[in-house]
Amino acid sequence: MLLRSVAIASSVTVSIILGIFVEIQPSTSQLSQVNNQEVLESKLEIVKNRDDLIRLNGQRVKLIGRYTSRSWKPNPESTGIPGFQGLYIKSQVVLEDETKVSIYPSWNKQSLRSPDEVEKYNNQIVEAIGVVEFDAAPFPNSSTRESFINLTQLNLYKQ
Repeated sequence: MLLRSVAIASSVTVSIILGIFVEIQPSTSQLSQVNNQEVLESKLEIVKNRDDLIRLNGQRVKLIGRYTSRSWKPNPESTGIPGFQGLYIKSQVVLEDETKVSIYPSWNKQSLRSPDEVEKYNNQIVEAIGVVEFDAAPFPNSSTRESFINLTQLNLYKQ
């Protein structure tokens, strides 16, 4: 009798679990995924100046400004790559009040940008989506401080 009750309870539990998985199926439609992304992006707060940057510190936002970059040849000894001949390129978004927001913090390797990206966006108005940090430092009591965006998406700005 006890064995029969356990068997019935187990089969009911398995049926319920399988029923949940059958009803919830992931969407394979590219259209719905794109629309969901557009809805999420349209709800983001917009950063256009220093006050916005301070107010939205630590949040995922849409940053709008002019893309600028600078490049230089590093000392090959500091790269750790013997005979390194490449360029270092770092970029930032300059807001309407001339506040500069780096694309990734300068102490992070992701801050090195590609020549293709620079060619596409340099001196253009862009929208950068990501989490912004105002006046951050790489470690406590550091004299190096900068505002930056942890970039997830970069596009030309369409008004």
